[in-house]
Amino acid sequence: MKLSWKRVLTAITIATAMAGLGTPAQAQVYNAAIAIPDSEVILNFNNTGLDWVYAGPIAPNEFAPGNIQPASYRAAEGWRVATVAEWLLHPIWSDFTRAGFANPSPSGGFSDHTSYRFTSEYWSNFGHVDLNDFANGRVTDGVNGLTSGVPETIYVRFSALAGGVPEPATWAMLLIGFGGVAGAMRSAKRRPSATLAYA
Repeated sequence: MKLSWKRVLTAITIATAMAGLGTPAQAQVYNAAIAIPDSEVILNFNNTGLDWVYAGPIAPNEFAPGNIQPASYRAAEGWRVATVAEWLLHPIWSDFTRAGFANPSPSGGFSDHTSYRFTSEYWSNFGHVDLNDFANGRVTDGVNGLTSGVPETIYVRFSALAGGVPEPATWAMLLIGFGGVAGAMRSAKRRPSATLAYA
């Protein structure tokens, strides 16, 4: 039986496609066991006691699971979503520019790590960020900000540079929360309890 090149090529194509069916797609470039270097992170941003990382060009899991991992993917490094108070303090896109460099043009598909800090390779199967989206306020951590419509993703953690403890603004929010709980408990104690009357 004489085989034509067309049949051989078709057989190779089918075999390759079938071999790929059982292989899951790689959800991230760098495994979570590989720590993000401090050089790619904004450390102790504006002395708030918070580090910020720019994780990628879409919201967590927006297109499919693993496109951008949630903050919990690197929880061992302390990364998480921000509280409402912390979100109000988040950096803007130009804050991720490295010291000594001018802000890059906020163009889509920016992939130059030389002048700009971003870690999309550590969170996703993307190798770029879209500064234009962030420049226009399209940013999220999956909870705060926009959660769909292709916003940029950033995450936060307590900064080791600040001793790993919350700063005054964070303490203030915690104290307000504890005060509210204490007030509710005190109010509950003041209510007269119901008494049973027996006939």
